[in-house]
Amino acid sequence: MTIVVFFSSIQLHKFLIILSLVLVSTLEAVPVFRIVVDPGHGGIAKDPKAQHGDKYDSVTQTYLETYKQGTEHHNVTERKVVLDLAKEVHKILKLTETEAGWKEFEVYLKLFSKKTDFQRVILESKLTRESSFDDDPSSEDPNAAYRLYDFPDPKTGVRRKGRLSKINELKPHLVLSLHLNPASKGQTGGMGAVLTPGYKTFSKLKKISDKKSSPNGFVNGPWSEWLIFQSGWSKLENAIADTWIYFHGYWSKKNGKDTDLSKFEGYRQNMVSWRYADDSNWEKQIGKPGPYATNHESFAETGKFWEREKGKKEEWRREGGKEGFGGDNHYVSKELMRFVQYGLPVQLKEKDSPYPELGPIQKPYISTYSLPTYINALCAFIEIGYVNRSRDMKYLTLNKKETAISLAVGIYSLFVGLDVKKNSKLPYQPKGKKVNWERYETYFDDVL
Repeated sequence: MTIVVFFSSIQLHKFLIILSLVLVSTLEAVPVFRIVVDPGHGGIAKDPKAQHGDKYDSVTQTYLETYKQGTEHHNVTERKVVLDLAKEVHKILKLTETEAGWKEFEVYLKLFSKKTDFQRVILESKLTRESSFDDDPSSEDPNAAYRLYDFPDPKTGVRRKGRLSKINELKPHLVLSLHLNPASKGQTGGMGAVLTPGYKTFSKLKKISDKKSSPNGFVNGPWSEWLIFQSGWSKLENAIADTWIYFHGYWSKKNGKDTDLSKFEGYRQNMVSWRYADDSNWEKQIGKPGPYATNHESFAETGKFWEREKGKKEEWRREGGKEGFGGDNHYVSKELMRFVQYGLPVQLKEKDSPYPELGPIQKPYISTYSLPTYINALCAFIEIGYVNRSRDMKYLTLNKKETAISLAVGIYSLFVGLDVKKNSKLPYQPKGKKVNWERYETYFDDVL
């Protein structure tokens, strides 16, 4: 028996209003998490219009270094590969913003989990760039859209926001920053996290440089595999030089006791538009005892930035944590790499397409990187592959969608948790554990 219900036009109008209110209230109850997908670089190192730099220093009114263009191999460029991948990740995360898209996203979740019922969330995604300098060669300042730090407009002199300021403006919970590495001879490829320690570790290194502490605590500790950026210096000497940059803006000399006044990296907390920049008269304090002293003896950790650095939330972000060190930044980076290592074989098996073993997850790259430090968000900064290893380039280009799905599902898991199917044949198994977001309280919002 078929029952037909007839509505008057007034009844139908009321019904549609009630239905829309129910749908709106349902969506309002869905948790919303903010993600920024950051394809690294984008600008040009040798800018013919002489706007070379990334770090603009208001004290000397110069750019302190050339723009870091990123790596390339033959016709394959880092800026292009990571931009294409980032756009794919962004597109998949955007599915969670609609009911129809969510049903498609659930199909991807089922590739990784035996469960069929998943907590509904909205993963609100933004991209830091959608182009590269070579997309607009006529631009007066080809690096304007891609600089990390704030800089003056070449015509008006008015301060413009760099990528760090723009990211903080979006108040994300998580930033996924994608990069590529060049592989040296014998390097098999793979992927690795990029980490910066917190105040706790830099303070230990400061004591070592002051001869107030034994270097053994560092040499035998988890942060000892420091990036060697100065050839001929040990890992400890490089770490101490980075410590001087962190505290003073200047490099140390190789002896780790004296300031190298010829190598200035800038007072980076004041190159960003955020609540932790110092008051407008900060430049008058340079060289005096306090936060702008050029040596340890006269240095004092005072001001909003140093209060932030010494706080618990920065310690949670950058120290200790589920991976043993590196805090939540290390966990989110490594967990997303585990999802890629797990997700590619699973998805390609579904397509009946055999795939060679991926390169391994390498040890983290450790230095005073800007992005993990100068944003109020968890930072998954990942060297996702090696530009001169064909195996890596294959999964990042030919299997770009499968890689992006793996990253997007991993991001979901970081916010909600995911019961991942066990697969003993694969070398890496995601933990599927959510981050303890609640303990950060208003940290992600209290940035401007």
